[in-house]
Amino acid sequence: MQKHYRKIDSKELHYLPASDRHPADTYFHFSFANYYNPDNMQFGVLRVLNDDDVKPHEGFGKHSHEEMEIVSYVVKGKLTHWDSATNVHDTLERGHVQTVTAGTGVWHSELNEHDG
Repeated sequence: MQKHYRKIDSKELHYLPASDRHPADTYFHFSFANYYNPDNMQFGVLRVLNDDDVKPHEGFGKHSHEEMEIVSYVVKGKLTHWDSATNVHDTLERGHVQTVTAGTGVWHSELNEHDG
């Protein structure tokens, strides 16, 4: 039987501060945006793993993706999620996970509409 997973060796993942983007302080685990390292492009099929500390009353407005799975996990505070697949605004709280299958295309937003 073929395995569809791989054991993570902690030496393979790095926590790299890379950007103070306007809506969030962001840490990129792989090459992304202004952080580029040709030896650190992805982990298996995982291409993007960003840690975004979204500032109060800021966030990532409506934007599109295609052919990917999008996972949001809230570590602290609250995050308001909207996507065009459901057209529902959900408030995610600490410990909540939101998944979106982009398929041929989906629009979504992730906003911190709160004071913290």
